[in-house]
Amino acid sequence: MVKLNWLREANNDLFQIYNYINQDSIYYSIKTVNEILKLIEYLKVSPYMGRKVPEFNETNKRELIYKSYRIMYKIEFKEVFIRRIWHSARKLPQ
Repeated sequence: MVKLNWLREANNDLFQIYNYINQDSIYYSIKTVNEILKLIEYLKVSPYMGRKVPEFNETNKRELIYKSYRIMYKIEFKEVFIRRIWHSARKLPQ
């Protein structure tokens, strides 16, 4: 089992996703955030389950896809760092 670590940017991304969806629906904002968190929890037992991030093509930089969101993370030894949660319609930050 690996340890999950959240970078500040990923926390901010999740908060922004919640706030954006919450403008229309409290139910779907909570549901979306909970589903993303549930998916991330699977990384504890299977950190390589995501695909390699195409923009980087490095084995340790991976992403999970939830609907239109890209959950980007990096694997380092026995730790997973959740780096960003990004809507696929947006351009990735440098």
